[in-house]
Amino acid sequence: MSAPEGIPSETPAEQPMDLTAAVAQLRVLVCGLGAGLILVSLMLSAFVLKQNRDLSASTNNHQRQLAQMAAMEKPMMGILGELAKYSMGKPELTAIFTKHGLQFTPGNGAGQPGSAPLR
Repeated sequence: MSAPEGIPSETPAEQPMDLTAAVAQLRVLVCGLGAGLILVSLMLSAFVLKQNRDLSASTNNHQRQLAQMAAMEKPMMGILGELAKYSMGKPELTAIFTKHGLQFTPGNGAGQPGSAPLR
């Protein structure tokens, strides 16, 4: 089959761009890529700063909670000692203590629990 007469079989070569248009097009492309890089960099920096702020707040909250737990430990140990003295003759309460990793011996002194983790 031959090509019809009205349609040329080869496409004409594109006219080469002149130097100023090529430089202008390259300049726009480079500026666009630079602006995109700056935008991505700013977004990543904002994300890292937000994560750092959240981590700092979380750490402060955990430290505050640990301080509250340390303040409550001494009164809680007294309550546990009294509960241990009460539960010496009751195997169901001793089983609850054992389930949670505490062991109480009868000769512990002033009713303070001797705790030994079983886990």
